[in-house]
Amino acid sequence: MAALPPNVHVSTHPCLQAKLSQLRSASTSSRETKQLVHEIATIIGCEALAKGLSIEETGT
Repeated sequence: MAALPPNVHVSTHPCLQAKLSQLRSASTSSRETKQLVHEIATIIGCEALAKGLSIEETGT
């Protein structure tokens, strides 16, 4: 596999990997697909927000 650009993040979150496997399944209904896409987007959004957050000491 070729090296990825530095701005590409590959998630290894086990819940995300499980949901992607379910999404790829041929037996997944359209309703399940919609729900899985929503759940995947939530996980990716949380990862993106967590990466951008920093802890700042206030001294109190």
